[in-house]
Amino acid sequence: LEENILNELNILLHKKNFIEKVTVDINQAGDDVDISLFNSRNEKIDKGSLSMGERQMYASALLKALVDESDIEFPVFIDSPMQKFDADHAQNVIKEFYPNVSKQVVLFPLLHKELTVPEFNLLKPKMSKAYLIHNYSTDASKFVEATPDNLLTKYDELDAN
Repeated sequence: LEENILNELNILLHKKNFIEKVTVDINQAGDDVDISLFNSRNEKIDKGSLSMGERQMYASALLKALVDESDIEFPVFIDSPMQKFDADHAQNVIKEFYPNVSKQVVLFPLLHKELTVPEFNLLKPKMSKAYLIHNYSTDASKFVEATPDNLLTKYDELDAN
């Protein structure tokens, strides 16, 4: 698990060699896990000092490592997938994380806010289906099917009405 987390962090983070070592300590009862990150000087990194984007990268790396370690194929659902990322991190996540975290990944982004058009275009070749949640009244919504090619157009049409 330590090696998997470190490998995923090195793939996702654009600060290379920022994290040099990961340790995982599990208590004897097996109900408490402590994960520590270390820099090149073997100093423990306070996870609270990480930027919000780095924290989300750490969470993504942890999720991917746990999925890999489990050897169980299950879908991964991610709400607000791009919220805390800068442009470099967003590209890494779209290219490296989403296509590889699971065979089925379901994203719930806010289009044009969390997922920009250039980011969407990077993601589109990996998409098989797309749906919009259309809020057509104050207390009612429905799923509207779209293709990856017409998702943004359909969103803009629904948003205009």
